[in-house]
Parts: sequence; structure tokens; C-alpha cells
Amino acid sequence: AYLETKGFQVRFLDASALGLTPEAAADEVGEFPPAAICYSLCTQNFLPTLAWIKALKKLAPFPVVVGGVQMGIYPREVMTHPEIDYGVIGEGWDTLCRLVEHIAAGSAPADVPGVCYRAGGEVIFTPPNPEPARSLDEVPFPARHLLPNEKYTTVMTREWPITVMLSSRGCPFGCLYCDVPRDRYQSRDPLRTADEIEECVRRFGIREILFQDETFTLGRERVMKLCEEILRRGIKVSWSIRARADLLDREMVALMKRAGLGKMNVGVESGRQEILGRFNRNIPLDAVRSAVAWAREEKILTLGFFIVGWPGETREDAEATIRFALELECDFIQVNKMMPQPPSLVYRELVQETGKDPWRDYTLGDPSGLASLPGTGSAFSPEELDKLQMEFFRRFYFRPAYAWRRLRGLGSWRELRALLSSALALR
Repeated sequence: AYLETKGFQVRFLDASALGLTPEAAADEVGEFPPAAICYSLCTQNFLPTLAWIKALKKLAPFPVVVGGVQMGIYPREVMTHPEIDYGVIGEGWDTLCRLVEHIAAGSAPADVPGVCYRAGGEVIFTPPNPEPARSLDEVPFPARHLLPNEKYTTVMTREWPITVMLSSRGCPFGCLYCDVPRDRYQSRDPLRTADEIEECVRRFGIREILFQDETFTLGRERVMKLCEEILRRGIKVSWSIRARADLLDREMVALMKRAGLGKMNVGVESGRQEILGRFNRNIPLDAVRSAVAWAREEKILTLGFFIVGWPGETREDAEATIRFALELECDFIQVNKMMPQPPSLVYRELVQETGKDPWRDYTLGDPSGLASLPGTGSAFSPEELDKLQMEFFRRFYFRPAYAWRRLRGLGSWRELRALLSSALALR
């Protein structure tokens, strides 16, 4: 969307949503044709993304530009892959515009800060980009007119099509295991967020919005004002959030429900208060109990996020977490294995202690070291952690009382099919 405001012609190709093979995607690209093909990288999905870059580069040999979080962590490692021609490091608003202008003109972007590129067989890095993080209120809404909006849904959404949205970005709390930088938190003007919601509903026919804020409930006045604006405008749409339990209260939950909140994802993580404290996740378990209870009173679906395999975690600690999950009675749970990831402090300490950097090796093309990461420092081997994760899921979902409660709350045959499919996957 920002590129379009600067006069560029842009096409967004979601090959996954459209079910395209690399050959079919290359045909679509060739019809455009572009000055450059741009990809956003994240560490965990780098090699699958690289496979697409390689396949498409052979079929549609246009210059490749990459950006995203990965370029701020392992930029030199990313650029060891010859299929990648240019990289954007840091904020990319004006940087990408200037870089594409150089590519189109066939000139080297030596005067563009915050980029890297190939020249004379070497990779050149320009000085860091001094541009501060731009407010999301200053840029246009995402270019949803370029997306196949009708394709987007999930197994847990009750309405579709869906879209994702941000009312803020970043998180200031600094949980030691989290890979989200704590120094980049920004919140949007709630009226501006309401404008985007209205555009989604009225222009694109969106029926459910998944807010991807790391901590949607940070800033009570902002949240309340957004809800009041949705109600004032008469916008009818369902939405879901990621909530921090100690930033919720009964009045806020009730107002969010009136404004359309249908599902609340709560980061519980552990049932041991000492483990939460050890990793700077200082949320009282009683606050979690209250948050889930308020949501249940308002008939808001809840999904609890849990982690097993913490450094120092014992079987007794994991059992306490499972029992806490059963006590909470969320509608759904997601159980993740502790997998240290950059640039979190937990991962940095692991690299310092061991002298090994498995995610760097992964970026260079060797994923073998990742197998030893899950459950590092806990009482569980990676194989034992797999079994514990499955046990957690089964003990929660395979309860007659839970199954009856879920069946009574189903809103459609589609939900029933999704529920059965998920159950079969846990056998």
C-alpha cells in the first residue's frame, strides 16, 4: 500500500492461499512483469521461503529483494544464498521505495541506508538506516484490494472471510523467552483503527478480524475508546485478540463483547508461578483465572497458550501446568514446546553458554542443530517432550465433559468438521 502511494504498480501474490505451484506462480509473475520480487523473512520459516525463492528464480529470473525480522538478526547469513540479490535491514518504508527505484534504473543502491546488495562478486552493506520506526497512523491501510480476501479462514473462526489487523505493534514487557523486541511498542489512534475496521467490513465484506497485536489489552483507555467507536458506528463484525490477563478487568471484557469480541487468546504459559517469574512473565495465576471466568460469563471463547519444556522444568512442574489448564476450562488450548529462538535473551544466553548458534546454521542451510533445541535445560529430551505435548492435548481434549460442552456450543457444520479433524490428528 505504501509503495502504491509513491506511484509504484504492485501485485501481491499469495501462492499458498491460491494453491499455486511454483510453475503457476511464475506464470502469474511473468504476466506482470516486475522490476523485483519481494519476500518477507522470519527466522523460523526461512528455509521453506528460500525454497520458493530458488524455484521462482529459475522460472522467473527477476531480481529478488528480502526484508523482515530475519534481516535484522542474520543478514550476512541470508546473503550467502546467491538467489537473493538485495536485502532491506530495519524499517523498510522509504528504504524499499528507494531501493526499487535503483533496481528499475539498473544502478547500485550505494546511497540507500539500511540495504545490502551484490556487486563485483561481493555483498555490500550500506550504513544503517537512521529512520525511526514510523507510526502506523502515518501510513495507508494494508492493500487488501490486492489480496484474495475470500480465501482466508482458519479452523477456529466462526465467520469468514477473515483478515488480520494491528491496533498496536511490539510489546514493552520483555519476557525473557520472547523474540519480540521490547523497545518498539507503538499503539494506533483508536479512531484510525476503527476506520480500518469499517473499511474491511463495508468495502471487503470481512466478517471476522484477527487482531495480531502482541498485547491488545495494553492501554485501557485506547481499548475502551475503540470499542465505543465500533458501537457508535454500528459496525457489525466479530473479532479476536491476544490478551494479557493482568491487563483485563470485568468492565473492559463486557464492553469488548458488546463491540464484537468473539474469542480471546490468553497467554497462560505455565501453571507454576515461580517459572513465570523466572522468565519475567510476571502475571499472577489468579489474574488468569479471573480473565477466563469473565470471558466465560460473557460467552467469549477462550484459547489458552501453554508452554512445556522450560529450562529447569521438571515433570512435577509440567503436571502442575496440565492441572491448571484443566482447572481453567478454556474452550481451546495450544501447547507449544519451549524452543529458544533469536533474538530472545534465553537464546542469546544459550549461544553464549554453548558456543553454538543453531538458528544461524539453519539460516546457512543446515537445520540439523534445531533438533536438540526443544526442551533445552528441562527434564525432558526432545522425544520425551513430544510425548508430553501430546499427553497434554489428549488429557485436555479427550474428556467427555469437554466434548459435550463443545458440541453444545457449535454454531455450524463447518465447526463440527474442524473439531472432528482436530480430534483425529490427536489420536
